[in-house]
Amino acid sequence: MNQQPEMPKAHVQVKNPYLALMGLYLGGFTGMYSETSLNIALPHLSAAFGVDISIVQWLVVGYMLVIGLVLPFSSLLTKWFPARKLTLFALGAFAVGALISGFSSTFAGALVGRCIQGIGTGIVLPIMFAMVMEVVPPHKIGAAMGTTALVIMVAPVVGPTLSGILIAALGWRWVFFSFVFFLAIGMVFTAKFMVNPYELTKPKVDVASAVLSCLGFGGVVLGSGIASDLGWLSAPVIVSLIVGIVSLAVYIRRQLASDAPILNLRAFATRGFANGSIAVMANFGITLSVMYVLPQFYQNAMGLPVDVAGLLLLPGGIANMLASVAAGRIFDRVGARVPAITGFVLSIASGLLLATCSPATPVWLVVVFNILCMIGVPLAMSPMQTHALASLPPRLNTDGSTIMNTGQQVLGAIATAVSTSLLTSGSAAYLAQNPDANALAFTAGSREVFVFAVVLGIVGFFFGSRLKAADLGAAAAAPNESAPADATATVSDLMHRDVYALHAAQTASDALQLFTEKGISGAPVLNETGDLVGFLSEGDIMRTLATQEPRLTSIWSIVIERNNESISSKVRALLDLPVTTLATKNVITVDVRDRMADVCQTLTDRNLKKAPVMSEGKMVGVINRSDITAYVAGLLK
Repeated sequence: MNQQPEMPKAHVQVKNPYLALMGLYLGGFTGMYSETSLNIALPHLSAAFGVDISIVQWLVVGYMLVIGLVLPFSSLLTKWFPARKLTLFALGAFAVGALISGFSSTFAGALVGRCIQGIGTGIVLPIMFAMVMEVVPPHKIGAAMGTTALVIMVAPVVGPTLSGILIAALGWRWVFFSFVFFLAIGMVFTAKFMVNPYELTKPKVDVASAVLSCLGFGGVVLGSGIASDLGWLSAPVIVSLIVGIVSLAVYIRRQLASDAPILNLRAFATRGFANGSIAVMANFGITLSVMYVLPQFYQNAMGLPVDVAGLLLLPGGIANMLASVAAGRIFDRVGARVPAITGFVLSIASGLLLATCSPATPVWLVVVFNILCMIGVPLAMSPMQTHALASLPPRLNTDGSTIMNTGQQVLGAIATAVSTSLLTSGSAAYLAQNPDANALAFTAGSREVFVFAVVLGIVGFFFGSRLKAADLGAAAAAPNESAPADATATVSDLMHRDVYALHAAQTASDALQLFTEKGISGAPVLNETGDLVGFLSEGDIMRTLATQEPRLTSIWSIVIERNNESISSKVRALLDLPVTTLATKNVITVDVRDRMADVCQTLTDRNLKKAPVMSEGKMVGVINRSDITAYVAGLLK
């Protein structure tokens, strides 16, 4: 009788993965919902605070700017703080920021609250994607990523509808208060069901890279944001853009040269990830551009009330939801390329059709054009996200998720700022010739934004059409797919940076607990400054115990003799010893710059399963013999 093979299990086994993810899903939903929920409220906020639309747009742009600044550090934060506590902090910070904005009587107060909200979203988004890879079994990750994409794609679309109803019924402040409702439920789920899957290695923080990251992303977004008010050729805009671009160039160079980068940009060397992530960013830009201007177009060009404008966006939201569900199934059958191409064609067609609209266009026709866009965007999004991450070796999944989320938020902030600039300049140019034609002037500005969305669609189409099924099969075999056929992976490519380590102050009991929980047989020992001072394995512990009691030759011997008081006392005494007493002092290591041939020779000659990787006297990772074997096997396929 044939038995079904046992399916591989998740890295971290939980009773119900979706309950473990629910707090993150609610946090991610609220974060994305808040990105577009204010679009429909901008005219009301402009009037309430007495500021121009080019200034009030910073409630959207500033929020996304902070997300873009925080996102690159999310991977580092998970190595310093437990994921559950980090998520609770993020949801709590978002709620506090929402209350500050909701109760604020000034624009400055509302903006401060929005920036605090951005901190929460910047932490939650990458953890949500990374956690899927930890708690969901490999054969179910596709469906789980589809659900995650559904959360991300539906929220920005239904945001204007929900906020339109709230503004009409209760006022703009209740848009912010609605965030708190979702966040409170998310905190309950997080506290009860979320797990902590990551080892707290507390790596050294590269302060210079952190500063460059903030200057780079912040400068580009700031320059794009103030351009709508000051003009693209104004001195502040030019200076901001130059500082941002130069800082990003230095930041990228520093990350590529670092053995332990904040953001591992080597992921872009993988062709499938590079094409997929760029296409995803462009696709996200389409969503934010269209959803930024369309709610205002309904109000300012077609003269519709805010609640009606919100309801007119609902059919697009429903279409978006259905397309998001279907996209995952389509990907499982035909891969990412077909839905990506189809999705971008629909988005481009939608943008061109929306650009033809005017106050005289039937409302139902504008709704239909929007539905086309809301089908196209999610049809491409989920398959491209899954393809991009699946193209990467497993060790780069977290970095890939962070890179993609950072890129989306930064590009989203830039796209919103550019849309505002185009809307403002287009409207002003029309008003200069037709001073009293406000509705037509807003139409002229909106048309430029829709054309901008078409340009993003063309960029996305180009990169989306380059996705190939071969990208996925090569993930484990070739860390650098763009390299020549005879290129060899480096130690840095194959090593694991997230290493389970013991600290010198810990005991043998702590070591055995770590070995059991993580399913490992040994770990490096580090002192208080992070220097490698030894390596402790199960064998080291048993050899020490066997010299004191010859009958104890394995862990199982301890179980068998557990009722022997003499032996039990010796075991207890041993387990209280510091790991430095038991660890092997002369550790065989490799250098991050060593040739792979020399590393293989060392592991073989010394009969080692793994070895610490050093750089300038510091341990930066561990390389396993099994990873080298998998790499070589991939090259031979």
